[in-house]
Parts: sequence; C-alpha cells; structure tokens
Amino acid sequence: MKKRRALILAFSILVLGAASTSILGCMRFGGIEKWKEEVQLSDGRVLVVEREIVMEGGGGEIVTNPSGVKPKEHRIRFASPNGSGQSIEWRSTKIDDATWPEIPLILDIEDGHPVVFTILTINPACGVYNKYVYQDGVWKEAKLPGEFEKRMTNLYLRSGINMPKLVDLKEKRERNADMGYWESLKQVGPKRKVCGQ
Repeated sequence: MKKRRALILAFSILVLGAASTSILGCMRFGGIEKWKEEVQLSDGRVLVVEREIVMEGGGGEIVTNPSGVKPKEHRIRFASPNGSGQSIEWRSTKIDDATWPEIPLILDIEDGHPVVFTILTINPACGVYNKYVYQDGVWKEAKLPGEFEKRMTNLYLRSGINMPKLVDLKEKRERNADMGYWESLKQVGPKRKVCGQ
C-alpha cells in the first residue's frame, strides 16, 4: 500500500512538473497579440488600424513580470488616409537599456503625412518622446524640440491576453482614463523628456 501511494505521489509530481514546465515554456516563448482599434485623428476623422505586439520571453524578475514575457516590437498597420488604398505599417525601432521597445502613443496626420509619437524609457524614472513622419514610403524620425504643445494619447494603452477584436473610441477613452496609467502615457509633451509620472 505504501509503495502504491509513493508511486501515485511520484507520478502526480511528474505530471504537475511537466504541466508547469509546459505552461511556463509557452509563456516564455511569447507570440503575437493582435487587435483592431478606432483612432480619432486631430481633424476628427476616424481610422480603423490594426495593432500587433510581438512578445518574447524575458522582462525581468517574476515578481515584477509574472507572465515571463515582454513586448519585443509594436506594429501599427492602416490604410493611407489619402484614399490611395496603400497599406502603411509602422514598427517600433528604439529599444531601452532593459530591451523594452518604445511605446506608440499617438497616430495622426500632419501636413498630409502620417505621424507616430512614442515614448522610450531612458532610465527607471524617465522617458523621452519621439516623433516619426511617413514620407516617400519611409518612416523618418523628426527631432522634437525640448518643449512643444501637449497632445493627448489616441492609441489604446492596454495590451495582453483576452484583447477585444475591435476597440472602439468609447472603450479606449474609458480604459485609458481609468486604468491608472502614468500621465506620461496619457499624453505627449509638453516637454520631450519626462520624469516620474
């Protein structure tokens, strides 16, 4: 009887260990999170864009990142607002010291060109805003001055499992306002470098 209980216990431990390893292994491999969202431009037009976050294993200690995965790259894909039907894709290019990518905060149109504003962590307490302009089929970084007019974030800040297939403007406004995000994520500016919230 004791031998049988010991065998059942050993088998149970093996099964639980294999299941845990399998779950953690899947979490550590990452994947791609995808959703669509409505984005209201500064001129009032609304675009439906495709968002993707490529995930990878890592991201610090299990205490601060229990999922064991972190973003590797952010992507935004949308039809050109000029009516040409051309598909435009923006991908994050900058990575901080801890290998986390810049976070896209605003998608807009300026002087007929798509623009994306991002924030990149430069140390544990500070970040810098960046601006990219799409011209002649290429995204180019546009240097931001030290101070500029503040703009509110128009991209969805939440990401993770169980993302809705489509995030409408109402849900985005409610979630971005209510989720306790730092002010530096809810807006871009008025200073290029922001520390604390």
